[in-house]
Amino acid sequence: MATQEIGLNEHLESQGVRAYETDLAELIVQLADDKPSHILVPAIHRNRDEIREIFLKEIPGVDPELNAVPAELAAAARAYLREKFMTTKVAISGANFGIAETGTLSVVESEGNGRMCLTLPETLITVMGIEKVLPRYEDLEVFFQLLPRSSTGERMNPYTSLWTGVTPGDGPQEFHLVLLDNGRTAALADSVGREALNCIRCSACLNVCPVYERAGGHAYGSTYPGPIGAVLTPQLAGMHAAKDDPNSSLPYASSLCGACFDACPVKIDIPSLLVELRHQNTEQSGRTVEQAAMKAAAAVMARTGLYTTAQKAAGLGRVVAGRDKKITRLPAPFDGWSESRDLAAPPKQTFPRLVRLRRGPRHPRRRRPRGRRVAGRIRHTRHRRQRGAAVNARETVLGRVRDALTLAPKPPAEVPRAYRTGRTLPDAERLDLFVDRLVDYKAEVHTCAADETAATVARVLATRGARHIGVPAGLDRDWLAQFDGTVQEDHADIPAPGLDQLDGVVTASRVSCAETGTIFLDGAPDQGRRALSLVPDLHVCVVDLSSVAVGVPEALARLTPHRPTTLISGPSATSDIELERVEGVHGPRTLDVIIRTDA
Repeated sequence: MATQEIGLNEHLESQGVRAYETDLAELIVQLADDKPSHILVPAIHRNRDEIREIFLKEIPGVDPELNAVPAELAAAARAYLREKFMTTKVAISGANFGIAETGTLSVVESEGNGRMCLTLPETLITVMGIEKVLPRYEDLEVFFQLLPRSSTGERMNPYTSLWTGVTPGDGPQEFHLVLLDNGRTAALADSVGREALNCIRCSACLNVCPVYERAGGHAYGSTYPGPIGAVLTPQLAGMHAAKDDPNSSLPYASSLCGACFDACPVKIDIPSLLVELRHQNTEQSGRTVEQAAMKAAAAVMARTGLYTTAQKAAGLGRVVAGRDKKITRLPAPFDGWSESRDLAAPPKQTFPRLVRLRRGPRHPRRRRPRGRRVAGRIRHTRHRRQRGAAVNARETVLGRVRDALTLAPKPPAEVPRAYRTGRTLPDAERLDLFVDRLVDYKAEVHTCAADETAATVARVLATRGARHIGVPAGLDRDWLAQFDGTVQEDHADIPAPGLDQLDGVVTASRVSCAETGTIFLDGAPDQGRRALSLVPDLHVCVVDLSSVAVGVPEALARLTPHRPTTLISGPSATSDIELERVEGVHGPRTLDVIIRTDA
């Protein structure tokens, strides 16, 4: 989305460079010369029949008998992009999180296209907004669980990639990081608006917004649709009301019902930000009629006598009300308001008068000493001045400038880590939990004793019809003692097309997480480079039960931050076509996990 925000694809095309979107939904949008309509599922506005027609028209060599079945459409996209993954020398990616402490970057995804771009090309360029930087590596313990649960409702996305710079022999050998500002520092200088920079792009606010549900994403006319787009876009791109900028209307694309605030996992008070942006837009636009009306209302409501007189004057509206007790037309300059709506006729009795009638005769009010009246008046006057300063546009702007100029690095805030309990479970419970989560993610699970590893590996490979497999250089060869096919040891000189000829791959793992059913590979000699477990269609992973941690914090604590790490939760998957889940997109279609219970 960061590259869409800056129009990178269009700029590259103007320079003669063709950029291919690799996410399934983004590919659909690109082929249709369309625009994304959702943060998470950009092609949600397209049905399967439309997608089929797009593929038949735009993808060369696609089967003319292609069915409008999500699995077959995903397979067509896989076939179209695989050759490009294998031969393209440069890839551009985004990043979900960056870690200041270690220089580590992370991408959370489902289809495997992210892993392809991060792993196979010679050069990787990552474009990341500066607000994505987290202070410490251990902060990922929270965000790796927060993002998938808030975006797709999963415990963990199928794939999460972590890398720090360049790893010799593994992945791109040239890496460039572009840190994107594009209005973010201006938003940071806004003491109110800076809250929007906490967004993790989960799209939870879109999924509950009644306005987005009815209007759709294209109606917003911005890269970021929905409630967060109505807040973020005006801050990043600015609002120029005098030029009739559509961004100035985005803060009004909300009913302020508060559903977005309730759903937001990082508790961004979107309704309050929308109100603030509306205030800023009104101040900038110079709407003198509205301003005069609001000032007049404030003056009347601040004085009891004027307010009482105004209530009596409003009672005259009963004279012009019809039989249905509604006022259908107001005199100028209020006639514009009544053109599209009716006004209920004022009641015969005002609320204060009804209260007085029910209370009966009033007793004489005891007057306060003059000193107390003066003190109360002073407090009231001071409050009015403070309130006036808060809504004064000039002071607001100056306050932002001061914030920006005096912004200084602060010591890291102490974050409560009560959730890091170092949890443990008995082996039997940990095994049951791990197996349950793996099966839930459509992985095939096999358990065996350590001395049965070779027989189990051979049986799994035979069942899958794998005759030619790849293995990392450091894999225990005793595990393959009973396999009667051919074994190719992986090394950095084998290109991606060579890996694509393998029937499958067998690796070990560094650590696993029982609660999420996730396997962690960190490029150790028995796990190999990242491409090895990505390109072949079958991945067989041998896991020792002793390496299975209970939760994500316990698992991450066992990793070495600077190693290239891949978190795998089942085979690759997508729900980009009518939200129907399809397994096996760009990564392996099948994941077999062999758990050694006594190792």
